[in-house]
Amino acid sequence: MKSFDQSSIRKQNVRSILDLLTLQSPRTRQSLAEATGLSLMTVTNLIDQLKEQQVLELVPVARSSVSRHATGRKAENISLCGARHAWLIVDLSGIHFRYTLLGFDLSVIQEKSFHTEGAYLARLESFLCGLREEIVRPLQGRMLLGVAVVTPGPYEISSDTVYNQRLPELNSIRIKAMMQRCLGDYDYYVDEDVKFAVRAFSPLIEKEPCELLYYLFIGEGVGGAAVHSGDMLRGLNATAGDAGQLTTPCGATYESLLSLSAFAASLGCPPGDIRQQTESLQRIAMEDPQAYLNALKKAAGTVGDMLYSVLWVLDPSHIIIDCRYAFSLGEDFVRMISDSLCGRLSGSGRRFPAISPAPQDMSSVIRGAVQVLQREWIARILT
Repeated sequence: MKSFDQSSIRKQNVRSILDLLTLQSPRTRQSLAEATGLSLMTVTNLIDQLKEQQVLELVPVARSSVSRHATGRKAENISLCGARHAWLIVDLSGIHFRYTLLGFDLSVIQEKSFHTEGAYLARLESFLCGLREEIVRPLQGRMLLGVAVVTPGPYEISSDTVYNQRLPELNSIRIKAMMQRCLGDYDYYVDEDVKFAVRAFSPLIEKEPCELLYYLFIGEGVGGAAVHSGDMLRGLNATAGDAGQLTTPCGATYESLLSLSAFAASLGCPPGDIRQQTESLQRIAMEDPQAYLNALKKAAGTVGDMLYSVLWVLDPSHIIIDCRYAFSLGEDFVRMISDSLCGRLSGSGRRFPAISPAPQDMSSVIRGAVQVLQREWIARILT
């Protein structure tokens, strides 16, 4: 038990260092020690181990005239190295397939979407088989450390299958088996889009008092996932937290009222695929901002009704809202939702959770997928 505890602590310390280097690079050993609370010797040992894996770049810091007579190890600026290793995220959550190839430092090497016609299963197999050759040139000799496969519904590990209503054809496929046959023998991690996305906020869980974090995604579909004390809540059917399937008093699912397509229809956008509808919404947001703001306010009230049930069942301390049609109005949208919830909870005496919009610099799904792949890689190198 003691060795297991020490191993877990070491893995956590490596994750903390990589998280810090991802958020801000370069850093010195001293700044890493101060930020993590670890001793300088511990940080140095962990940096040396990561250096052996060729995932870091270390550049000596020029000493100032004041400190040029200082003794000891020269200070070095430490940053993640994206030149030798890569992560691959394969997104099967929509009708069109996408992939993102990232360096170890999260720099985007290549990302593509495939919009093809024909039967779903034939298109999927063609995409995956072609992906093997597609990534060879952009990898430029980098070693692929892991592949994350993003699905539109809960993934069952024992049967290697996913269940979802959006793309029912996917339910008949053994996901990892197909990936290995078409793409090759890599370390795969398969999970639902929202369960990857909630992992993007693991640093928040570690740094703040955050017993339960709830992530809500509003886009092509509406779904959610929750993490309790660092552990994913899955449940009997791996659907824990899926607020989009809750129903209103009228019997409609919240997904049918809040999805990107439903929001686009409320503003009179013509039918189309997600890309076309997103472009139409962006145009309306620029040409008639007041109408767009009014539509967002109405949607926020509906989100507030949905989250009211989530609050009573899960009682989260933090809620992250990732809405794909809020665009630059993410902060305003969250404020409208908070106002709606405050109205519903008025007089209840309950403490109010911290509600924040998801950062839009990079997809939460991609960030979370890298977090998971990185965690699995750390477990392998420290075993």
